[in-house]
Amino acid sequence: MNFDSLFQNYEGVLSLTKRKTKVLTVFSLAGLIGSVFLTVLFAFSIDSNKYIPGVIVLGSIFALNLIFIFQGKYSVAVNIVFLLPLSLYFFFINKYYSVVDYETGLRSMLAIVYFTFVFLVVFSQNIYSFLIFFAESVLTILFFIYMKNYPLGLKMPGLSGIFTNLHPIAELLIVCILSIGLYKYYDVLITKTAKESNRVNNQISETFRQLHIGVMVLSIERDQRGEKSGIKIIRTNNAFNKLFKISRQEIADAGYSEIFMKIFRDSFNWQDEFFHSPRSQFQAHIQHTDKWFQVFNAFPEPDMIVSSFVNITQMSNDIQRLKNREKRLTSLMGSLPDIFFIIEKDGTYIDYVSNNPELMKISHEDIVGKTIFEMGFSSPMSYQIFSSIQYVIENDSIETIEYGMELENGKTLIFEMRLARLNENQVISIGRDITSRKEYQYKLIEAKKKSEEASRLKSAFLENISHEIRTPMNAIIGFSTLAEKETESDEKKNKFLAIVRKNAEYLMDIITNIIDISEIETGTMTFNPGPFPLNQLMYEIYRKYHFLVKSNKPDLKLNLILGNNSADFKIVSDNYLLAKILNHLIDNAIKFTNEGEVSFGYELSGERLKFFVKDTGIGITKKDYLKIFEFFHQVDNRVSRTFAGTGAGLSIVKNLTEIIGSKIEFESSKDKGSYFHFTIPASSPVVVMT
Repeated sequence: MNFDSLFQNYEGVLSLTKRKTKVLTVFSLAGLIGSVFLTVLFAFSIDSNKYIPGVIVLGSIFALNLIFIFQGKYSVAVNIVFLLPLSLYFFFINKYYSVVDYETGLRSMLAIVYFTFVFLVVFSQNIYSFLIFFAESVLTILFFIYMKNYPLGLKMPGLSGIFTNLHPIAELLIVCILSIGLYKYYDVLITKTAKESNRVNNQISETFRQLHIGVMVLSIERDQRGEKSGIKIIRTNNAFNKLFKISRQEIADAGYSEIFMKIFRDSFNWQDEFFHSPRSQFQAHIQHTDKWFQVFNAFPEPDMIVSSFVNITQMSNDIQRLKNREKRLTSLMGSLPDIFFIIEKDGTYIDYVSNNPELMKISHEDIVGKTIFEMGFSSPMSYQIFSSIQYVIENDSIETIEYGMELENGKTLIFEMRLARLNENQVISIGRDITSRKEYQYKLIEAKKKSEEASRLKSAFLENISHEIRTPMNAIIGFSTLAEKETESDEKKNKFLAIVRKNAEYLMDIITNIIDISEIETGTMTFNPGPFPLNQLMYEIYRKYHFLVKSNKPDLKLNLILGNNSADFKIVSDNYLLAKILNHLIDNAIKFTNEGEVSFGYELSGERLKFFVKDTGIGITKKDYLKIFEFFHQVDNRVSRTFAGTGAGLSIVKNLTEIIGSKIEFESSKDKGSYFHFTIPASSPVVVMT
């Protein structure tokens, strides 16, 4: 059951009165249940029957509290506490029901009265309640003293209350004054906080109103069982109303189905996107306005959705024009006798167009996805092409290479390859069969003209394609900046920035892995030993992962174990490669360990160092022992869905340890953790210096 419906008479979800009302409701309900229980319990005990009237009065006070709370009369519910002396009368004053002696009864009464002052500090809304209750309490105490025939003096010997040997009326006055002072202090503090909250809310509302992005705030409505029953549009800003040509009055006067149908019609399934299973973002084409929108959904509170509509019509049109131009250019390239390749920076072919009849037997699938090292070139030629690709990208130049290709029929063709920069990660390769030119020198001039014409077409193509590619890239950067400036709420802004940062870090890790793999495969990653303080490197790695583990996996403990505690302990090795190896191993250990421990460090035995990373994670089954060092392998499909990553970490570790003259080894059992280790042999350039 959704108990919020019981408090609909109290203002605001974040209202202080509403919060106090909920606490008072729980307190009164617990008191009523306790009173009923005690009444039943005492009814079965002859010795305890005398307590029943006092318990009934106390239970009645709690019942009245609940009645007035549910009627929306918070002040009346709080002031029911003024009936407390009736209960005190039956418990401590009436000679037929009270069984305690004078001293115990007076001390108990004072304790209850003091607790009631605390109650008023928390729940009362004015000082008059304290004064009225003080007057009631004084009369009750005096009546108690009178009924007990005790002399009324300035001191009450035999009593030890809060203040020793002080008259209970004086003690009561002091407690009342302290309670009023405490109430005033917190009242001033709450008033100040409320003013500041109103100021901030006004700023947020003004910012929301002036935003140039259309924003719609929705609230999911629920029935008495807590099930979703509908959607309520809480608010829209001016930009949203202008985008969809609708007024606030129209939104306020109509149901959500009618409004959504009027705004979005059948452009997309708004019930899925906003009601059943809303996504964090999606694209929508509003057909009757012929506009494209990128819709971002944020969830600042349960059952609340803040949707921002970013008009990406221009960007979508630019992308479509780019796709159409790409089709035309592909058709153009297919009609030319040249061979066109689009090659990634790492040497991977991502597109291939050929109209050469000699090469028609080579399918598109035989080339795309492979690298220049897999295409049958000699090793020197492969590295020459790879180096030319790097040079063209870095210097925005054009490189020309001639090479021969032997076909299955034994015929050898001579090709001229021209490489030109497309962007910072790709080149276009235009391959031309110049066999006839080599065989027939008289066709040299004609071939040169064709080459110049092809170069001219290629330059024009590069200028156009470069512009069209930069346009959407600039748009993406612009919208990222716009997301950073989203100021509807600090929580939303931080959430957007956290998502951008997290994905950027993840993308950077992938790029770093790709570069590492490229350098390993091409042999450009070398071992450069030098002296460095080992413990300093280990502490830097520990600090890096300590904060990561602390913030993301609180149930995981990270341990650093050093074989030598001296700050001056140095070794001669490649600290860059060593750090990379440890980082990959620790990344894997943390990724696959949700609780327990991850320990890393080194052991020293003479001039031999053993580095290790140990975890208590999911472990590795024996069937996967030989697969984990393959590129892009993860233990199983289920884990790969649960634990993100490329799966290249251990393969990189294997190659890096071989580069530094070592070998990675491990022991592991499923669900019992893993222990990876490698050593730097004494024959390697390792010198221990302390």
